[in-house]
Amino acid sequence: MLLPAALRRPRPPQLQEFQESVRKEYPRAGVSRRYEYGAGVSIRASNTVVDEEFAYTVLGILQPIVRDEGFIQDLFALFEEEASGDHNWELGQRPDIQLRIEVGGSSVYQFSARATKEGYNSGYDPDSYTWDGYATWYGTKFVDHVPHEITPEEIEKAIAAYS
Repeated sequence: MLLPAALRRPRPPQLQEFQESVRKEYPRAGVSRRYEYGAGVSIRASNTVVDEEFAYTVLGILQPIVRDEGFIQDLFALFEEEASGDHNWELGQRPDIQLRIEVGGSSVYQFSARATKEGYNSGYDPDSYTWDGYATWYGTKFVDHVPHEITPEEIEKAIAAYS
């Protein structure tokens, strides 16, 4: 059941700005965003043609937005409200951000980033995590449905080439 707009929890407005920026650059692109406690933030960008330029231009638009302290505070406030005293949240679990680049419903690229360098592990003291602030992105390119890893260094180099 969908809640009336007035009863829905506000979502961080920065990703609306991201969506508008992508559509300005690629008018035929589709962009959707989903926030789900436990699953993090899922962003999907699709276009009639997806190539390296599209993928890294879209990621290049997203990166500074999700690295911004205002966005991170808004995102954590949203998820903390949804966590509602959840033990995992208290132990340091924070939402991941995933960007899927698709054509015709199939993933061509997938990128992800975390708030901390360590993946969540409830055995860690929350204060022992190393802050990354969604700065390091990891990627996968799918060629004939076969995944190929893209290193953070390769991602940064490609973003620089298309910005």
